[in-house]
Amino acid sequence: MSLFSIVLLAVFIGGSCFYIFSRFKQTKAEGEAFLARHPDAAKVYLVQRIGITSDTTEVSSVNGEKPAMFVEGIKTGFYVTPGKSLVELCHTYTRPGVMYKTVSQTTGVVQKELETEARKNYSLNFDKETGDFSLEAI
Repeated sequence: MSLFSIVLLAVFIGGSCFYIFSRFKQTKAEGEAFLARHPDAAKVYLVQRIGITSDTTEVSSVNGEKPAMFVEGIKTGFYVTPGKSLVELCHTYTRPGVMYKTVSQTTGVVQKELETEARKNYSLNFDKETGDFSLEAI
């Protein structure tokens, strides 16, 4: 390898690490700011499965605003104020294909009304058979 290739690879790896670290730091700051404004907020954990098949849920908005996300270890989620909240969600299911490398199915953006209580934790699940989201208290 030439010196130029090594330097280019080092810049790419360093830039990627910096981007991931800064996004994590920004997400944490946004979550802390939301909690400062709403100390009684509830946490909603997103159930995601990664492996040969994967299930991913993305949150577009909460009450018409950008969601305040949080990361705890390998778990992710978002904060909501107590009471009723209108959340826009999208669920994607990906599996290995026969004709193509992967096959993905998505729900598109779906509006779901969630009712939460102050300072409680919830789990947001997606049922593939009914095609609906469900909220369960943890």
